[in-house]
Amino acid sequence: MRKTYLSLLNEDVVNQVSPHFQQLYQEVFADYFSRDPARWPVFAEPGFASMIEFRTLQLSQDQRLSAYPNGPELQQELLENSTMPTGRKKPNGKSDDMLAFAAALSKNWENPSSVENVVTMPCDPAIYGSMMGTLANPNLVYSEYSGMADQLEKNVVRQIASLVDYDVTQATGLFTQGGTFCNLYGYLLGLRKSLPNAKFTGMGMIEDYRILNSQGGHYSNMTNLSLLGVDIRNKTLRIKVTDSHDIDLDDMEQQLRACFTVNCRVPTIMLTMGTTDTFAVDQVKLVYDLRNRLCEEYELSVKPHIHVDAAVGWSMIFFNSYDFANNPLEINQATLVGIERTMERVKELKYADSFTVDFQKWGYVPYTSSLIMIKNKDDMKALENDPENFSYFEHDLQGQTHLQSTIECSRGAAGLFGAYSALKYMGLEGYQIILSHCLQNANYFRSELLKLGCVRLITPENQGPSVGFRLYNPALVTDVDAEFEMEQQCMTNPDYAERLLRNNTWHREIFNQCGKVGLYTNWVEFISRSAYNKYGKYSYIPGEKAVFMNPATGRKQIDAFIANIRRVIGC
Repeated sequence: MRKTYLSLLNEDVVNQVSPHFQQLYQEVFADYFSRDPARWPVFAEPGFASMIEFRTLQLSQDQRLSAYPNGPELQQELLENSTMPTGRKKPNGKSDDMLAFAAALSKNWENPSSVENVVTMPCDPAIYGSMMGTLANPNLVYSEYSGMADQLEKNVVRQIASLVDYDVTQATGLFTQGGTFCNLYGYLLGLRKSLPNAKFTGMGMIEDYRILNSQGGHYSNMTNLSLLGVDIRNKTLRIKVTDSHDIDLDDMEQQLRACFTVNCRVPTIMLTMGTTDTFAVDQVKLVYDLRNRLCEEYELSVKPHIHVDAAVGWSMIFFNSYDFANNPLEINQATLVGIERTMERVKELKYADSFTVDFQKWGYVPYTSSLIMIKNKDDMKALENDPENFSYFEHDLQGQTHLQSTIECSRGAAGLFGAYSALKYMGLEGYQIILSHCLQNANYFRSELLKLGCVRLITPENQGPSVGFRLYNPALVTDVDAEFEMEQQCMTNPDYAERLLRNNTWHREIFNQCGKVGLYTNWVEFISRSAYNKYGKYSYIPGEKAVFMNPATGRKQIDAFIANIRRVIGC
């Protein structure tokens, strides 16, 4: 019988990287992430070349300014100058000093140590594609302004629809400005379908309603509601999360029943596929079944719209067709088991009415490149505004794009072109190799942390790129699992609350002492939660995290990080 993902974390042999996989990874990295002008001539441009040359030095943040030629002087000019040049400047074929300086000293996501969050270096073909889209400068809002770019968008939408088993003839989608806007569309689709009069009267003059989302969801799940004019305190129900940080289905059913019993509408249910800090994946199929069952029971004609914020986890759809039995890429066993388990839930994305795709995250496309996918293109009709508002657009062309249904009047195509290029050049195999490399790094990191003996991994069963953990003082804590369980009772036991504070303070001090060595980890105020008290209240439990999306990161950086912790703690 195949071993479980948790037991495999403690075995070195199943966390090793096979020579075959290592060769594949090196080929993919060289072709798509090396910034090689021989492969991608665009990187030979003088400004690009100088920026790349400096960033390959992989200097720490406090070294970069002084190491850059005239760096302090250029920074001073940026800080003090407030006037626009009066004269003209002739192009001379050389790079602009200030642009090159600002670009070179922007956050260096190419640095193998950069694992702070769900952000990473874009791949070379996506950079090339994005530049092509920038040069063409189409506006995707209107067919006459977009030309063939409109067909390119439809092509990418069909590719993603096919990967998640949507009906490609019925699905639609559009590129927009980031995952926040995608989630905004998700809310708006539900509101317009359930409460169509809100389009004209606003949110204060309509039937009673509640929006459902998870306590573990992204903060945009709440900020978007404020933008939409939703009474957050009185009209939002935040559903509890399980110990694995996915949405609690029992609490969801209780809340839905409470709403439907008093004829309170639920326009949107917001789910998550891959939370930012712990990669929790909600069970879309069970939510879908629950919604349908309750709507039939309560005889509701309009069902809540299920939107999945898959901004982080969407990339796992590239494994939908992977042959796990034969494992042609030779992904190591610890990671293969984790991916296969995760895919049981990722394959349920086809039950969502819409979902968020952030190419700019684990798709390796430059900012901004986000796609809202919609299962049924007829849902876009609920968003349509009065045609009279679009009088200066030619009537016969208005229906060829989503002109009347979009939030924006301008939708740039750089993100679309970048996404298309990344999909075309990397293909399924390229993405599978890079994602597997990242996940093998994450599991190796989990395995090495456990060897320290003073680390509690947070939701290690969530086999994604995000690794959350808590460090404990080995002089005071001998059983980290028992200590963590006590911390989780902090809402009902003052003594345990004091223990939590003590442990938080110690870990935070160690985090500061370690500095940025090997890996650039982040401190997170909500890496886990306490148990709920009898009123349903809970407390945040902080900790540290690393997100292994960076294709340049390797075991060298992980080993350096672990060695530094040993040095600081003295274990």
